Amino acid sequence: MKSLRKIIALFIFIFITGIIVTVVSINTTLNEKNPKEVVKAKDSVYLIKAAKKAV
Repeated sequence: MKSLRKIIALFIFIFITGIIVTVVSINTTLNEKNPKEVVKAKDSVYLIKAAKKAV
């Protein structure tokens, strides 16, 4: 019975450690000061409509 409690305690410890590591890594990723380059896509629907009208 004691070994079962040890095994359950070990799994709970591993589970909680995994949650803490995941939360810390997500927080460090979200708190980065360097903004990523944003690519803005231009709307080209008006060009397609103009091309259809021209044909």
